[in-house]
Amino acid sequence: MELSGPDIQLLQQGYLLAPLAPDELNQVIQHASVRTLAPGQSLFDQHESCTHFFFMLSGMVKLFRTAPTGEEKVIELISHRQFFAEAVMFMGGQYPVHAQAVEASRLVALDSNHFLNLVRSNSDVCLRLLSGMSRRMHGLINEIDNLTLHSSAQRVIRYVLEQLPQGVTASPSVRLLVPKHVIASRLGIQPETLSRVLAKLRSEGLIDVHDDTIVLNDVDALRQLA
Repeated sequence: MELSGPDIQLLQQGYLLAPLAPDELNQVIQHASVRTLAPGQSLFDQHESCTHFFFMLSGMVKLFRTAPTGEEKVIELISHRQFFAEAVMFMGGQYPVHAQAVEASRLVALDSNHFLNLVRSNSDVCLRLLSGMSRRMHGLINEIDNLTLHSSAQRVIRYVLEQLPQGVTASPSVRLLVPKHVIASRLGIQPETLSRVLAKLRSEGLIDVHDDTIVLNDVDALRQLA
C-alpha cells in the first residue's frame, strides 16, 4: 500500500528522516510501503533476517523476547511517530526480538538496503543522521536510568505521568492502552507489584482507577513522588 500525503508528513518528522533533503526523502519514500496489522498479528520474529525498519503511523507494537520457561519479556512498546528496528539495520543480521501488534496498527516499512546505500553514498547525510541518533541515544540512556535507579512505585508513577495528554490540567486521566501485564513487563516489575502500587496510590487519594482508566487526583504530588 502506498503512502498518503499525511503519512509522508508524519514520516518526515521522525528523527531518522528529518535531516534528509526533499530529494533524499523522496528516494526513501519510493522504497517504502504502508502495512496494517490486526491485534495480535506478528510483524517479524526473533532471528528473522532484517530487511526493513519501521515507523509507526498509528496503533501500538510490542517488542519482546521469550524466555526458555515461556515467559514473555516486553522490551519496548512502540507507538505513534516512533521508528524501530533501525539499529538492526545499521548492524546488519537478524532481528533480536519479536514484534507483534498490541492493537490495530498502521506502519511504514522502509527498505533497509536502499537506506544504507543512501547513507554510504553521501557523507553529509551520514553526519546529519549521526546527530539525530546521538540525541535519540541520550533519550534511551535516560530510560535505562529510569528502569535501574528508581523504585517500582517511581517507575509506575513516571509511566502514568508520561501518558498524560499534553495541555490537560483539569481532571486529568490516563487510559491504559495495553494490558497491565504488558506494562509491568515493560517496567521490569511483576504484574502483582503494579497492582499493589496502583492500590497504594488509590488508598492515598492520589488516583482513582476505573477499569483501564486512571484519574490523577493530584498531579503535583505524583510528580514529587516520581
